[in-house]
Amino acid sequence: MYGTEYEVRAFVGTVFKRNIHDHEAPCVVCFVKSRSSMLMMPARNDCPSGWTEEYHGYLMTEHHGHRHSRDFICLDGDPEYVSGSQANRNGALLYPVEGRCGSLPCLPYVEGRELTCAVCTK
Repeated sequence: MYGTEYEVRAFVGTVFKRNIHDHEAPCVVCFVKSRSSMLMMPARNDCPSGWTEEYHGYLMTEHHGHRHSRDFICLDGDPEYVSGSQANRNGALLYPVEGRCGSLPCLPYVEGRELTCAVCTK
């Protein structure tokens, strides 16, 4: 069993402030005691009216060529990583999701640009 590793070499310094490439992602769960509903909004960096933003960042998933089921997650814009974990084991890999014109309408999406996301509670 492998951990989940960030595969973001090309995005260090542009999308992410610090070098998280090849580091293991920690396991996290979003729980807010006073709110019963959680919503992840892909391709947005804010929440609908009446919802509270917990954080926003970038949409991530496995590489489109990998033969696994894909879950899309919202990675905080300033992500954490497991300290001392930069071993490049290439287990489960997380890549930023980019817009592709044709499969998505070019507007509001931009060809090759990373998609943002927001995690909202109510």
